[in-house]
Amino acid sequence: MIRQKTANRQLLLLGQAALIFVWLTDLSVLAGTDTYYSVYLLCAVASLLCLADNHHRQAGCSRGQGWAIGLTSAAFSLAVVLANYALFEPLSVLENLFNLLCCLAGGLCVAQPIVLWGLNRLPLAAAGEGRKHPARLFWAVFASIAAIDLLYLFFARYPGVLTTDSITTVEQLLGQQRYDNTMPFWHTMTVKVFVELGMGLFGNINAGVALFHGAQILFMAACFGCCVVTLYQAGLPRWVLVVVYGLYAFQPHHIAYSVTLWKDIPFAGAALLFLAGFYRILRGVGKSVRLNYALLILGGLGLCLWRTNGWYAFAVTTLVLWLLLRRKQKWLLRVMLVLVVVCWLLLNPVLNLLGVKPTNFVEAFAVPMQQVARVVAEGRELSAQQQELLGQIFLMDKLPSSYDPLTVDPVKFECFRYDQVGRILENLPTYAKLYLELGLRYPGDFLKAWVDETKGYWNGGYFFWIYTKGVGENTLGITASYGENPIASGFAALFRYVEKLPILQGLVSIGLHIWALIGCGILCLMKKRPEALLTIPLLVLVAGLWLGSPVYAEFRYAYPVMVSMPLILSVTAYSKN
Repeated sequence: MIRQKTANRQLLLLGQAALIFVWLTDLSVLAGTDTYYSVYLLCAVASLLCLADNHHRQAGCSRGQGWAIGLTSAAFSLAVVLANYALFEPLSVLENLFNLLCCLAGGLCVAQPIVLWGLNRLPLAAAGEGRKHPARLFWAVFASIAAIDLLYLFFARYPGVLTTDSITTVEQLLGQQRYDNTMPFWHTMTVKVFVELGMGLFGNINAGVALFHGAQILFMAACFGCCVVTLYQAGLPRWVLVVVYGLYAFQPHHIAYSVTLWKDIPFAGAALLFLAGFYRILRGVGKSVRLNYALLILGGLGLCLWRTNGWYAFAVTTLVLWLLLRRKQKWLLRVMLVLVVVCWLLLNPVLNLLGVKPTNFVEAFAVPMQQVARVVAEGRELSAQQQELLGQIFLMDKLPSSYDPLTVDPVKFECFRYDQVGRILENLPTYAKLYLELGLRYPGDFLKAWVDETKGYWNGGYFFWIYTKGVGENTLGITASYGENPIASGFAALFRYVEKLPILQGLVSIGLHIWALIGCGILCLMKKRPEALLTIPLLVLVAGLWLGSPVYAEFRYAYPVMVSMPLILSVTAYSKN
């Protein structure tokens, strides 16, 4: 009997390994996937190692945990298949249907051993608190990262990197455009403080922009330092601290973003600061309660005010925490509730009093716009009434040629009639009914449009630009002012070396980071660990991308996740007590 069970387990092991191999084969570059294949390969190798360890240790789980693992694995498998739907079309061909079923089964076999391994192996025990001189470590991390980024600013990118969005922000703060909350007003005000100070001290716009970037560098270095020190005080191994420090200090996107004038950069730093403060309060890290709350408050303010959707993520987080922790963390919840109210006042009545133009609500409907455009672009049959309703808000003759599956921008800027926004608001039930009618009649088009528009935020990774260089065209007098020098050449060599290594593609894979984020949340939930709460604000931000991203894989939109994952992965892997 024992021999029979052992033989059955070995057959199951071989069967799972075979399906993982088939999964990799179906998704290979030769088959046509446009995803980072190295990410799929990384997942498969990790799965095989976990599968072998689980078999050796005869790892198991409870029935409830088994359901959780199964659902998580099914979601992973479905995500991979959906993102690569073109590989399995048409399904009427028997071979394609067979490959689809094999890929679904293979995806289950990839995810299940990893989650089961994490359930049985994690968390590892962290050392007890009592490490000395955390302030020294903070200043060392802060100073070294700031020095690296300041060198990059002054020798390779002075006065910083500015794109069209950046120029719009500067134009608004200089009074050349009316304030518009599409470029978050409070972020613009933050930039204004330093730009005007720099212009007053040094007499030119370049110095003003450079002073803001210097301040941003110091802020981001401080956020990274707080993360490393939090892990240090929580007792994590020193090798983890070294890895986390290296990720923050030397990854090209962190260096490039530190000198880029985008709202997404300080917003991501604020998210990390908030999560560090939140974790310190939850686990009692450090001796200063006031310091922990100061980190939470500063991070919470930036999270709410520096990007349009940040307040919603913070409000949802506050509501969930109120339901779960109202008897355990009363002061924490009171502080967060005050932040929600104060920031709502700053974002609504105060902006109205200041005459700041609100964000156009159309900006939140990128996915529905793409789904409707897909139906029209595919030449689907529409009734006369549907044609008339769509013609009132779209330039229908331009819609088929403008539709781009990967971004809504051509449809939004070339075909949508912004002068008819009032008509939509006045007839919202009518247009909602139209949307539902089209979705029910052409569900395949709606699903494909959603997949193509959002897949970068829930699958693997994609070859898409991450950061830019230089200063965009402007009439403000902002000009790039740097030349060839050994330091600039050194940074260029570092960037080339890191970007050319396929093994490092996972470090810039949005989808892989989001899979890891969800996995950490699931593992901590199954273990009933409070670290699961750290994932809530990030998951709300990610869900917003799934529902309304204007571009399929914009790295900066997911930057809060990329910045925060070293903290979340570390505290998921190690428990303070």
